[in-house]
Amino acid sequence: MPPKKGADLAKAAKLADKDNLARAETEILSLQKLLEIRSHEALEAKRSEKMWRERMEAFTKTLEQHKEDTLDITADMTRQYKGMQVQLLKRVNELEEERRVLKQTIEERNAVISSLEDEKEKIKRASEAEIQMYEHKVKEMQVEFAQMLRDTLDRMHDRLSKNAGITADSY
Repeated sequence: MPPKKGADLAKAAKLADKDNLARAETEILSLQKLLEIRSHEALEAKRSEKMWRERMEAFTKTLEQHKEDTLDITADMTRQYKGMQVQLLKRVNELEEERRVLKQTIEERNAVISSLEDEKEKIKRASEAEIQMYEHKVKEMQVEFAQMLRDTLDRMHDRLSKNAGITADSY
């Protein structure tokens, strides 16, 4: 006998409801597992995000510290550079002043040397002139002395001749 349609329909609906219920329960379990996995993944993602944020904050702090250190070092180096520049300019000025003083001293000493050399030349010329004058006087005196000796010899000769003439006449 053929099944009754109404009873079959109710039985088929019960089966469909059981299937739907089983599918819904399976789907719920599956969605719960998926939710659990996604919750776990979200939790891991938040932990990872927190870790990366902490690392980023640490790197940012380190970077900021490096920037501050760089600025401090740059400021210190600039201060040292300016100090050295001031010292160098002071030293350059001192050396320029010393060079100017030494140059002036050299010029003064060269002037003194030049005047001493001129004075020495004048003295030398005066000495040479005096020597020439004395040499000329000596020659004049030699000539005069020679003349005096000749005159004396001539007179002595004349006297001797006169005396000899007298003596020769007396014998």
